[in-house]
Amino acid sequence: MKPVSGATGLGDRLRRPRMRMRRVCVADGVRADAATMRPEMSGQSGIRVAVAGFGRLASDVTRGLAAVDGMDIVGIARRQGDDETIRVGETLVTRYRDVGTMIRESRPDVLLEATLPEFAMEHSLAALASGVRPVVATSGVSDRDLEELGRACADRCLGGVVAPNLSVGAVVLMHLAAIAGRFFEHADIIEYHRDRKADAPSGTAVHTARLMQREREGSFTRVPSRTVTVPDVRGGEANGIGIHSIRLPGLVAHQEVIFGGTGQTLTLRHDAMSNDSYVPGAVLAIRHAMETTGLTVGLGTLLGLER
Repeated sequence: MKPVSGATGLGDRLRRPRMRMRRVCVADGVRADAATMRPEMSGQSGIRVAVAGFGRLASDVTRGLAAVDGMDIVGIARRQGDDETIRVGETLVTRYRDVGTMIRESRPDVLLEATLPEFAMEHSLAALASGVRPVVATSGVSDRDLEELGRACADRCLGGVVAPNLSVGAVVLMHLAAIAGRFFEHADIIEYHRDRKADAPSGTAVHTARLMQREREGSFTRVPSRTVTVPDVRGGEANGIGIHSIRLPGLVAHQEVIFGGTGQTLTLRHDAMSNDSYVPGAVLAIRHAMETTGLTVGLGTLLGLER
């Protein structure tokens, strides 16, 4: 039995044996069982997972999933290089250049999509067309794309998850920040990432600000400085909330939300010390996609933070 890597603290959600829940879906006159709609592959007892994207985060999460009991990595796709066989944990896995080829040849149950927003929809729809459940772990998916993906999941009677952040701690931080935002008029977000991160601010910071604004009845207030001697020293702004991006070598992923009120401040902070922190969330999302039908957006729903 493989140990459940990085699952400490989530209890039975990760350690329990995978239950084959019977969820019945009817689309276009076809009756389908969400728990049994998966290809029969001899020699495989776990959920067959293919991964699109093999950057630093995807690479670390893939290795973490390979160590989890009930998860079988059957294919990896990245656009660079030729098709080749690589070792992931104790398993030899084919790395493909093309996602469609990987889906056809590896026959996964779930596609973990961890590339870029411009490719996420193409890959997810291709997966659904082949009877494969998408788990999208990238930020920047538009509301319009979410609607299209939701319709595609419903039409195919398949489960899917869009979770821009797979870190349980980061999702809890966003939830708490939304609650705190009801009681404080002033707030700033500071996010810290490695120097090679391409975008700024992070999708998590933008989403945090969006959740805070949604939960607050009024607007946040940002008091301008009368004199500014260094351009952009106060950072950016979203919905009246200051947002600051730090990019330095040695960082992984960190975020602070600082609230200010009369005679007091409140600081919420989350630190991801390694990409291993994303593995428990990935396990939850993959299992959820296998056991349900329709599209679920956000890891918070799986954690019981959102209804």
